[in-house]
Order: sequence, then C-alpha cells, then structure tokens
Amino acid sequence: MTYTVFISHSTKDRGLVIALANLLTKFELNVFVAEWYLTPGEPIDQKIFAQINKADCVVVLLTEHGVRSPWVQQEVGYALKTGKPVIPLVEKGTNPENLAALQGREYIKYDPEQPQEALIKATSYVKSLQLKKIEREKALLIVGGILVLILLLSGGEK
Repeated sequence: MTYTVFISHSTKDRGLVIALANLLTKFELNVFVAEWYLTPGEPIDQKIFAQINKADCVVVLLTEHGVRSPWVQQEVGYALKTGKPVIPLVEKGTNPENLAALQGREYIKYDPEQPQEALIKATSYVKSLQLKKIEREKALLIVGGILVLILLLSGGEK
C-alpha cells in the first residue's frame, strides 16, 4: 500500500527538504517535491494541485523562507480546502500565525541547529497516519466481504 506525502516548502530550504524526504522514504513512504518532477510547459499550479490531490497528507516547512513563500501559502490553503491532513514544521523563531490558514493548529517545533528531532516526529506522525489508513482499508475489505457473503447466501432463497 502506498502512502504519499507532499512536502510544501520554499526552494531555499533544499537541505531540510532532502533530509525529510530521505527519512520519509526510509519509512517506505512516497514523497512528492514539486521541483524534483519538472514538466516543461505544464502550468505549475495545476501540477502542484494535482499532486496535493493525489497525496495522503501534506508536510509544510514553515521556516523563515517558507512563511514568506506565496507558493507555500497557496499549497497549504489548497490542502486544507481538499481536507488533506497538514503537518506543519515550524522553525524556531518563526511565528506560525503568519500563515493565517494554520492559526490555532498544533505544529512540530523545528530547531535548525538540531533538525533531527522534528524530522523524526514528523515522520513518525506520518507513519501513524499511514497505519490508520491501512486499518481503515482492511476494515472496509472485511465489511465488503461480509456483504458479498450475505448477498450470496440470501440469493439461494427463492
């Protein structure tokens, strides 16, 4: 079962993005980072929104650069509009209230001097979301199987 994570970020945070993507991949999660999948001539917003639609969740990097990025703001707004879980990583010293869409939401604190703790917390949380999705899908398969069995058994009575 695949579980896809869209990473919303400023392109100025490349090192953090690579570290997070590597960790998520080690946990057998699929990662989408927009600039890694260039499609010349394709409208960027359509590509990004399509990938958010395909993603199971969005991790947003709210660094000093990320909170000022219009793309990050658009991506977060779109993800919330589509009902995707949004997991904010907020850099120490950055005010998450600067991104109005995330006001009042819990977040993971990120210290640029020691990023590992925040990256591990984010990855562990995303992995827990994946496990919940797997359990929901198993439950649906079981219910579907029971319904099919009931239909088959009731079809014999005429």
